[in-house]
Amino acid sequence: MSQVPDTPQTSEPVAVATLIGMAVAVALALVVGPRLAVLLMAAACVAGAVARVVLPVDRAFSVRRRAIDVGMMVAFAAGLTFLGLTAPLG
Repeated sequence: MSQVPDTPQTSEPVAVATLIGMAVAVALALVVGPRLAVLLMAAACVAGAVARVVLPVDRAFSVRRRAIDVGMMVAFAAGLTFLGLTAPLG
């Protein structure tokens, strides 16, 4: 059985932080409402984009070039924010 190398793309702290953030969002969706959960996911995308810009490569989640990663996370954040504020959620 081969092990996955510990690279910036597969670092454990990034994976754990992502899982915890999504678990909190799901819990908030169940307890408070889906609008807050969607806005929390948008905030997580913004935080990821900021982290990708300011942190060195070995400390931030990186999949592609920095500009592509940041652009995608900002686009996801904008889309989630728009949907969270305009869609009839719960």
